[in-house]
Amino acid sequence: MIVTSTHTIEGREVLRYFDPISATAVIGANALSEIGASFVDLFGGRSRNYENKLQELYKSVVESLKQNARSYRADAVIGFSVNIDELSGKGTQMFMITAIGTPVLLNEIKHIQAEAVGGDIDGSVIKNKVKASLIIERYTGIYAMTNATAEFIATSRLTEFVPLLFKAMNETGEDQEFKDRQATLFRYFDFLDKDQAIAILYGQLLSDDLTGAQFKIISKAISSSNLIDYDQVEKLLAGSLLAKKAALKVLTLDKDWYSAQDIAYLHTLQGEGLVQLFQEVITVKESKGMFSSGKEVWECLCGYSNKLDSTACSSCTKDKRGFGAEELKPEAVQKLINRRLAVIEGI
Repeated sequence: MIVTSTHTIEGREVLRYFDPISATAVIGANALSEIGASFVDLFGGRSRNYENKLQELYKSVVESLKQNARSYRADAVIGFSVNIDELSGKGTQMFMITAIGTPVLLNEIKHIQAEAVGGDIDGSVIKNKVKASLIIERYTGIYAMTNATAEFIATSRLTEFVPLLFKAMNETGEDQEFKDRQATLFRYFDFLDKDQAIAILYGQLLSDDLTGAQFKIISKAISSSNLIDYDQVEKLLAGSLLAKKAALKVLTLDKDWYSAQDIAYLHTLQGEGLVQLFQEVITVKESKGMFSSGKEVWECLCGYSNKLDSTACSSCTKDKRGFGAEELKPEAVQKLINRRLAVIEGI
């Protein structure tokens, strides 16, 4: 979902304005002092822990604002602003962060992307595409780009950047600058038409070269922008194990509205329908060890051989269906689907 301080969004037309909304987060001053916020280094620099804590609060309040906006079925929040106030009294001191904005329903303004009537070419399109080709040609990583370049990519709506974005998903960095720039880049999907974003993100989830890092970021993008599509989920459940795991995450998300087609699809997964789609992915074979030849073992996807009665791999700790101990399991999602259908049928 787009959240912007401006009152317009380039390339999008506001169809409807909703009432302004707000979200608030409160923290005690003692919590900040405990992390050393009152101390500065010899050069007067601000405490990194203090900044990180405020950044966490900022992200929390923005996410709450997005959740409020989704309840209106809004596509974006405009006029966004953040205020930090100090509350004190009776020996206590607290800081309150308040975010406000106006939820809006958007429509894409169709731009001429190539030739116009009479063969004239839109100069702004050519300018942006030339700039995009230079960025792609010179791209060496997130650390090497500027914040302005990341913002240009995010708001460009140019499909030329899709391979670059999927490449960037595999990059890692621990400092806040990297995280902020990466987050800016992946706002790209917020600016796309919803159907286009769905096609690109789910398409990558179905690709043979999907990585674990891409899986996490794409799943987060689908969740944050509410890009839930059961037709695509059905394709994921017929794909690789990683694609199936992505489908599980999508099925935990709540849709704003459930069509008759959506409900019909959920009925195909009712009972044990979803769980049955997740079979064991191991290979049972005869051990060829010098002293254990003839005994059957099961080989995990990681390649490690385990005793036949072992429930989890001794090397990667995943079970026979390829799930780690902390991963979302089909059984948990199955219970949610069954409960969701029970509620739907009771309405």
